[in-house]
Amino acid sequence: MRCKEYAVTHPVATTDTLLANTAISRDSRHANWANPFHGVGTRAAKSLATGICALVFASTVQASDAVRAMPADTFIDTLAVNTHVNYTDGAYANVRNVADDLAWLGIHQVRDATPGASAPFSSYVYLAQHGVKFDFLMGGNITASIEQATKLNTAVRGSVTAIEGFNEIDNFPVVYDGLKGAAAGLAAQREIYARVHATPELAGVVVYDVTGYDSRLVETRADSADYVNQHTYPQNGEQPFWNANGDRWMASSIHLGERFQLPLVITEFGYFSIPQAGWYMLGVDEPTQAKAVLNGYMDAATAGVKRLYVYELLDEKPDPQHKSDEMHYGFFRNDNSPKPVAQAIRNLTSILNAGAMHRASSAARGALAYTLAGMPVSANSLLLQKKDGRFVLALWNETPIWNRATGTPLASPPARVELDLGEKASHVDVYDPLASAEPLASHRDLRQLTVNIPDHVILLEVTRGHAM
Repeated sequence: MRCKEYAVTHPVATTDTLLANTAISRDSRHANWANPFHGVGTRAAKSLATGICALVFASTVQASDAVRAMPADTFIDTLAVNTHVNYTDGAYANVRNVADDLAWLGIHQVRDATPGASAPFSSYVYLAQHGVKFDFLMGGNITASIEQATKLNTAVRGSVTAIEGFNEIDNFPVVYDGLKGAAAGLAAQREIYARVHATPELAGVVVYDVTGYDSRLVETRADSADYVNQHTYPQNGEQPFWNANGDRWMASSIHLGERFQLPLVITEFGYFSIPQAGWYMLGVDEPTQAKAVLNGYMDAATAGVKRLYVYELLDEKPDPQHKSDEMHYGFFRNDNSPKPVAQAIRNLTSILNAGAMHRASSAARGALAYTLAGMPVSANSLLLQKKDGRFVLALWNETPIWNRATGTPLASPPARVELDLGEKASHVDVYDPLASAEPLASHRDLRQLTVNIPDHVILLEVTRGHAM
């Protein structure tokens, strides 16, 4: 189906297609308040809590070189989402809900089209005044789009963080300066880049690249973009980064950034929440959507992606008969009730923002010499550090999560991994963001423990032995 500026159609995903485009987009784009997990969280939480236990190893574990931690605030700033403020015929018409939902999630970075005639300019001002930061996607008129972005950044200074070139020019061809096709899109991108950087009111605003061109035919993005830009939609209900069949959906995007020697953003990524069987563009159930999106956020940050914009904040319109995949990508349902993915994101940001009022001294910040023994190739880790100095070790194992033959979720045994923190910790609290913002297990005065890593993100909050 077509979704205004964001809609696309796709060819079958062949190996040649993957190599040519480096990332796959999608052919269709895109409740219960008391218990949004529908029975998933409780059993999983109990299993996880009992599966993590303190150990005293008989042999000495060799400590690794210290791992440099990413500040938790920096990680949170990588979390972003697509919105459609200009869609005034559905859920986005209530701009107050949009602001409240973003604040509730703890996310401030959004991607949207530049203000136009379909929505009041005051709606964008309202969001900006409530802390929302925009990546603005160019409309058909470059001059008008840049003027509108400039107007908002002048009204609320710092509310525009990026200007993005045209959307998926392979699916939505543009005409520019007598050119057509990819040549037109690439030429227009150079003009966008020059104009943004020549506008004093947009000082500090970066330019994201156009999407949808064949990167094999382009040698450089100099004077065209500050960030390489990709869209990545994992297929067949697969994990974002690692799959045993060799599919590496997000990895293909990252390789493109490396080729052009520029930092990378992914401005579309996501899963729609309609359970489906078959092949290629499959929906999953809501709990699986939550797992996959959180894993994607973690994968992106671990790989150095500057910002991952998940598609999208709200289910745009009611679709009770599930006739439109496009209407089910949201973190929130059309009635504004949170799906499990929304609750999980809120739990994640709440855990990372919680802490003592004081900041850690410089000596307490920085690195932790931990080791993980027995980590399978499908598992990954990311070390974060909160403002108060406590470390948060994120662990996740990208085992299969969706049975595409039956259209049902898959459960795999957790990976049993031995963790050595390199020093004694006074506290280690274990969290599962899919279940709760409260710890599921707590340990005291230990250096080593065994962790059962499930198919989704868990967090180990570590307080060093000398810190109280």
